[in-house]
Amino acid sequence: MLMTPDLLVCPACRRLTDGRLDVRTLTRTGDVLACECGRRYPVIDGVPILIKDPAFLRTALVGLIERDLAPEVAALLAEPGPDDAAYPHLLEHLSVYLDAHWGDRAEPATDFALAPVIERIAALPRVAAAVELGCSVGRVLAELPAELAIGIDITFGAIRRARHLLAGEALAYARRIVGRHYARATINPIQRAATLICGDALDPPLLPELYDRVVALNVLDSIAKPRGLLAVVDGLCKPGGELILSSPYAWRSNVVHDDERIGGADPATAVIALLRERHYKIVEETEIAWTLRQDARTTISYRSHYIRARKGT
Repeated sequence: MLMTPDLLVCPACRRLTDGRLDVRTLTRTGDVLACECGRRYPVIDGVPILIKDPAFLRTALVGLIERDLAPEVAALLAEPGPDDAAYPHLLEHLSVYLDAHWGDRAEPATDFALAPVIERIAALPRVAAAVELGCSVGRVLAELPAELAIGIDITFGAIRRARHLLAGEALAYARRIVGRHYARATINPIQRAATLICGDALDPPLLPELYDRVVALNVLDSIAKPRGLLAVVDGLCKPGGELILSSPYAWRSNVVHDDERIGGADPATAVIALLRERHYKIVEETEIAWTLRQDARTTISYRSHYIRARKGT
């Protein structure tokens, strides 16, 4: 089931006034979503870009205009560098997360980092509506048991590829070998109906309390305001619904300021306490290995704190 535009809300004019949330839904004409407030949002390659700050379109320009190139051509464009230039950085990001999400369905195959999570996700009961914040290239969405599945990610290059993969289209990509040198890999995807949105996980363009399941895997330490994310997932989750969260709490100063970090030396206990304060019952809590392949010689291993929690009615 796909979401219709009238269930998406304008992030630019959404307001909380005297405890009341005022929102306007959007209408679509061609490749433009429009709000009565006058704000318009583009739809590029089937993915709406619904972000409040209009400067995003300028700062993310390389990701927005890049197109599917043969992996050999993409590698050639990245090779001159430097490493932190926009296109080499995007190519490295895509290599890491396409391997992590789809390594078991790639040729050549590589380690499948998401396997322990996917086993849990796929075994969940089917629900009417689910949303994943920080869905990246879409493997969790492919396995998420829900009639309506929505994925949101701020990296357009990643979520655009998720759209193609979930449409059942094989994807050739550049897999990092070492430095700025890449080789071809090809993903045999899993087709499933889903709505993909380029948006901010801290400001998703969605109506509140609509979702039976809200998922945010390894996002808490990858976002500027972790407590803000907890408030967002709680706001999206309907009474009786569930949250699925995970994080290695690998705080970095260029992402999360010291004042925003949760729980000092024991963030796992602090996050559980915050959920219980919001009247969630912890259904499952465990530790899951999370290993990212950087290149043929380098992997980064984390121990991710995994939580499944039920919202009180």
